[in-house]
Amino acid sequence: MSGAYPAPLYDGQFAFARVKGDICLVQMSGATPPSAFTPMDVNIFRHEFITIFRFAESATLHPADFQVVEPIDDALVRYEEENDTVFLAKGLMERLRKLTADPRKSRIPPQPSRPSPSPYYAGQKYRQR
Repeated sequence: MSGAYPAPLYDGQFAFARVKGDICLVQMSGATPPSAFTPMDVNIFRHEFITIFRFAESATLHPADFQVVEPIDDALVRYEEENDTVFLAKGLMERLRKLTADPRKSRIPPQPSRPSPSPYYAGQKYRQR
């Protein structure tokens, strides 16, 4: 994040974004069009409880540290500016869970396989001692 503290934004679109490697809820400034060469002013919100997010900080991020993963439709967000609280629709929370899931943990571990019998031994009977 930048050392300077930009003024909070109240006019931008919300999105799930990768900020320095972590998926976050952000509000992007409407004044700064997204570009691969221009730093972006964003408000970053931290997850508080179920569908509630609270303002954490404002930052100006270099494009290498910021990538929009999924823009969020305004109809699915309720933003209470007076207390810097964002409420998201439940369907968005499921998408956020999928975005933040560790792919190594979500995979079903492979079952140990038994070696298949060799065709050479398939027709032979073993002698018992």
